[in-house]
Amino acid sequence: MNELPKKPLLRVDEVAAYFDVTEKTIYLWIEHGLLEAEKYKRVIRVTRESIKNFRLASKMNPLE
Repeated sequence: MNELPKKPLLRVDEVAAYFDVTEKTIYLWIEHGLLEAEKYKRVIRVTRESIKNFRLASKMNPLE
């Protein structure tokens, strides 16, 4: 996994690079409600908090 840029709002391409997936995958995650995003003047941005929450929700818990 690449290092996440140290800024509050990230572009879709930065998030895709961080997760090592395509931008299309990020858009699908957003569309399906798996990753929260904000829209500013027709531009989608993802918050660092949203990425943190996504990673926490994606972790497997073998004891459940």
